[in-house]
Amino acid sequence: MRIKFLSTSIILLFFSVSLWADSALITQKKEAVIGVLAFRSKAETLQEWGPLAIYLSNKIPTHHFSIRPLTYAEFNKAAALNELDFMFTNPEHYIFLSSKYEASRMATLIRANVGEKELTQFGGVIIARSNRHDIQTLNDLRDKHIAAVDKFSLGGYLAQRVLLQENGIYISKNSDIQFTDMPHDKVVNLVKNGSADVGFIRTGVLEKMVKQGKIDRNDFKIIHPMGNFPQALSTVLYPEWPFASSKKTDRYLANKVAVALLNLPYGSEITKTAGYYGWSIPLSYEGIRMMMQNLRVPPFDEAPNFTLNDIIQKYAFMIILSMSLTVLLLTFFVFKMGNMTRKLKRESDELEEQIRIRKEGEKYLKRAANVFHNSGEGIVITDAHKVIIDVNESFSFLTGYSSEEVLGKTPKILRSGRHEQFFYLQMDEALNQGKSWRGEIWNKKKSGEEYAEYLRIDTIRNPQGAIENYIGIFSDITEQKKQEDLLHHMANYDPLTNLPNRHLYMTLAQQMLGTAKRQGSKAVVVFLDLDGFKPVNDTYGHEMGDYVLKKVALRLKEQLRQSDAVARVGGDEFVILLSDAYNKGDVHPFLERILKSLKEPFVVNNITITIGASIGAAFYPDDGEDVDMLIRYADMAMYRSKQNGRNQVTYFDQEKMGKEVL
Repeated sequence: MRIKFLSTSIILLFFSVSLWADSALITQKKEAVIGVLAFRSKAETLQEWGPLAIYLSNKIPTHHFSIRPLTYAEFNKAAALNELDFMFTNPEHYIFLSSKYEASRMATLIRANVGEKELTQFGGVIIARSNRHDIQTLNDLRDKHIAAVDKFSLGGYLAQRVLLQENGIYISKNSDIQFTDMPHDKVVNLVKNGSADVGFIRTGVLEKMVKQGKIDRNDFKIIHPMGNFPQALSTVLYPEWPFASSKKTDRYLANKVAVALLNLPYGSEITKTAGYYGWSIPLSYEGIRMMMQNLRVPPFDEAPNFTLNDIIQKYAFMIILSMSLTVLLLTFFVFKMGNMTRKLKRESDELEEQIRIRKEGEKYLKRAANVFHNSGEGIVITDAHKVIIDVNESFSFLTGYSSEEVLGKTPKILRSGRHEQFFYLQMDEALNQGKSWRGEIWNKKKSGEEYAEYLRIDTIRNPQGAIENYIGIFSDITEQKKQEDLLHHMANYDPLTNLPNRHLYMTLAQQMLGTAKRQGSKAVVVFLDLDGFKPVNDTYGHEMGDYVLKKVALRLKEQLRQSDAVARVGGDEFVILLSDAYNKGDVHPFLERILKSLKEPFVVNNITITIGASIGAAFYPDDGEDVDMLIRYADMAMYRSKQNGRNQVTYFDQEKMGKEVL
């Protein structure tokens, strides 16, 4: 324990000395505070996420980024006082902050990479001891002693609560629940030693404890196991922790931070310090918002809409007592009035019951109609044959179709054509199995405009189990998708030439070389550096230089085939990847055409500018199979072209240039 404390103190001292040494520079920068939810100690939180703040400060020199570890209460207070520029917290807390203080997500955490699958989502796990033969299904959880993390923990309680509630099991009222607080290991240990019958934890915890040697996996079993996920899972999946900007944050700074996060190399030392893998574009958290509204979790716990089921559960005793008194009273009168009176009373009772049921039904229908017509989300109801029988006003507003135009038709009228038939077959298969379907889908408005929507479809069945209706509820998320596409383009393309940048080029190169390896073909990595470009900037200015670079990019793309790729990797440096090139005889004419095209003058405002290019090339797999090494070889060959008089092509030669590599 002392060693761990001393280690933590040394690390904190190191960060303090580093911050002191750079204080002269920091005072010249604007401060950007990142609030981080500290689900462990604040010292550990600062130690884990401090390297990310240093990384952002280096990437964005105009600002100094700092980490502020906060508890839930401190986080909410800091957000209310507008003290935070950025926020990193769990999904349920992010929804709270976005609703109360207009926080806006920028990126989603990639927790790990398991079996080549990047985990950007997580869920809940329900565990029990393997020898508990009385606990096999969700129904067996009734009246059991349950251990959970916290009543606001998404993976450690809320996700499991939603699953059980959808199956008619209301643990929030009828079960014995013990909340342990962080970490999730406490729940596992309670189940292990028999202090709890069942435990609720988030995905990944069980596997981590097995890896650390704390538990034996064979001692536990998973209740309601789900497939298609590399870790134990019992519930649906939810997006991982979001990184968000606050209402006061400048949007240009927010965009720079988002790009820096997305460009952070996967599995780098910075990510390993905090125990994660990297960052992805922000996922949709609309499903979590809907879940919180249904569970009435803050800030959606005020002025709830009571359902008939809620009323029955809350006033069950009074209803039973009232009905019992009524039956006793009726029995008394029937006994007094004889056979004839009993017959008349029975008929009267039946009529009265029908009237009561009808009135209750009318009240319920009025409430349902109010929700239906005033909802901000589009709602469509079909019969068992998927023929539309009703839509609400928001449906017409979002799609442009009036109710008269869609009644009697099927939802196929909205299809955009973006999805394959297999997509809809999977949707139908889930609904036919009695499950809900949730996800993102592209549809088309009456105007022909395509839009993205988050859609949930539920089935309504009669007492015999046959499907009577389908209900679809959706919201327009087009703007969100556009923002995601913009962030993706900013992270992967050169803003001046619109060519792929080095990050995207490396991804494309890995894919193309992988295809070449499978097909037994060859490829060529070409490194091109412009000759005589610096005088253009020095003589005519950077605006003229930028214009020439754009034209160079256009000329290069005109020479490429559809199966080739080109990227801008430096000021006047470009990298090209040619597929299906078996020897120099195949490649040389093409590279000579590139040299010729770039030697042709550029005419701008009656000014004639002439430049050239030096080219180096390396063959895959003859010269190597690693992308970085092939680029290095091509770069060396290009410098030989420079040394030999410029405006020419040089191919990498292992015998002549091998010593330079060493």
